[in-house]
Amino acid sequence: MSAVPPARPELGTAVPGWSVRVLFAAIAVALCIGLAQPGFWLAVSLLLVAAAVVIPRWLTAWFLIGALALTALGRDPSVLDWRIYALIAGANALHVLASWMLVIGASATVQPSALWPSARRLLLVQAAVQPVAVGALALTSASTGRSLAVFAVVGGLSVAALVIVLAAPLVRRQEP
Repeated sequence: MSAVPPARPELGTAVPGWSVRVLFAAIAVALCIGLAQPGFWLAVSLLLVAAAVVIPRWLTAWFLIGALALTALGRDPSVLDWRIYALIAGANALHVLASWMLVIGASATVQPSALWPSARRLLLVQAAVQPVAVGALALTSASTGRSLAVFAVVGGLSVAALVIVLAAPLVRRQEP
């Protein structure tokens, strides 16, 4: 009788866990170079990127997102400025990638299909948020010299409606 080797499960395509960190670093460095002011804040941002990649448990990725978001405060809002749209999409992507870095070790192997639900949610959120950002920036640019109170109310109601629409599927109870 010959011994039959144990069957190995067919797992499909897999990528190394460190690839999530490389993707995080690539997006984060691109955002730092494109958004942060040269000098001190660029150096701080790049140090936060390094810390987030090397030791994700320190949660420095979220400090990086905050530091990058603060860079938007130093610029005049403009519909044609690509930086704000890159910041919105990049901050969301960094958040998702940082969350993955917390659960996927650098030496692990991960199937991209396991990451698809989170990536799909990121794309759906961006599909809703980017047009809202364009509208908000258009309202801000159009209201130069006028009171922003009406626009603030309209913007607040728009955000509330967006939250209700996006949260409805999350709060629906799914039957087992």
